[in-house]
Amino acid sequence: MSLSSRVKKVKPKTGFRELKVVETVSRKGFDTLKLEEDKTPRRQLKKGGPSTTRRRSSSPVKRAKVEGFDNGQPSFHLDGAMYEKRKTLVNNFSFLLTSLSDNLQRHTNFLEQFLGHEEMYLSHLLNLETAPNDLTCTSCGDFEAYFRCIDCYGPQWWCQECLLDFHTHHPFHRPQQWKEGSFENTSLCDLGLRFYAGHSTSGTGCCEEENLRGDRMMVLIHVNGVFDHCVRFCKCQGLFEHEQLFATACFLPPSNRPETAFSLDVLDYYSIDSMECKTSAQSFFQKLRRVTNNAFQKKFQ
Repeated sequence: MSLSSRVKKVKPKTGFRELKVVETVSRKGFDTLKLEEDKTPRRQLKKGGPSTTRRRSSSPVKRAKVEGFDNGQPSFHLDGAMYEKRKTLVNNFSFLLTSLSDNLQRHTNFLEQFLGHEEMYLSHLLNLETAPNDLTCTSCGDFEAYFRCIDCYGPQWWCQECLLDFHTHHPFHRPQQWKEGSFENTSLCDLGLRFYAGHSTSGTGCCEEENLRGDRMMVLIHVNGVFDHCVRFCKCQGLFEHEQLFATACFLPPSNRPETAFSLDVLDYYSIDSMECKTSAQSFFQKLRRVTNNAFQKKFQ
C-alpha cells in the first residue's frame, strides 16, 4: 500500500465563536458597549462559566471611573486634583474662544472704519487721474506742463524741456502725457532723451562730435519694465560698446553690435526672485512685459 493511498484523518471542526457584551469606559469618561469574541477556554465554561474579574487599567483616571461605576456611583466622578485640572482646561479653552471672537470683532471693526471713508478715498483716487486746473511747470513756471512721471514721488508737472533735464540721470522712468482729457504713456526716447554710454557720469555726450559713433536703438531692461532707448556711444576712450554699457551698469554679452542689455539691478532682482519665489526666467520676463504695458504685451516679444 503506497503512501498516497492512505486515508487521511480529518479532525472534526469543534470550534465555535461566542460573542459577549462588554461595557467599557473611554478616556473621555463615556460609557460604551461593544461586542467582543469570548476567548474563555471551554473547560472554564463548563466548570464555572466566564470569569467576572475585570482587568485593571493602568490609567488612574480610568480606574477611578470604573470603580465608581462598579460601586453604583456616577462614572464622571473624579477626585479633587483631577477635577481642578479638568476645570482649568475648560477655562483655558473658553478663554481661547473668547480671544478669537475678539480678534474677529476687531477685523470687522477695521472694515467698518474703512467703509466710513470710502467716498473720500475714491475722490482722491479720481483726483490722481486728472490734471490740475493750473498746468504750470513746477521747475521753470513759464510754460504749460502736460507731462508727469509715475516713478517720481509727489505730484510734479513738467514741460517737455524740464522733464528731459530732470531725467538725464533717470533714464528708466516712465512719463505720461496729458492729452485730450486723459493720460497717455510715452517714453523718454520719443521725447528726445539720449542714453549716453561713453560719458555716463556727466550725463552728456562727448564734447567732440568727431568722436561720436552715432545713435543706435537698443532694448534696455530694468526692474520696472522694458525700454527702447537711443544709445549714443563715443570712441574717445578706446572702449568697445559692450564695455561702455557695462560701465553704465548694463550687462550684455560681448558683441561688436549689441542690441539688448540688462541693468545690474534687474539681474540682482531676478536672482532674489528666483531663490525666494522659484520664478523661472520666462515668467520673470513676462512679468516685466506686463509692468511695461499690461494691455499690449506682444509689443515686447
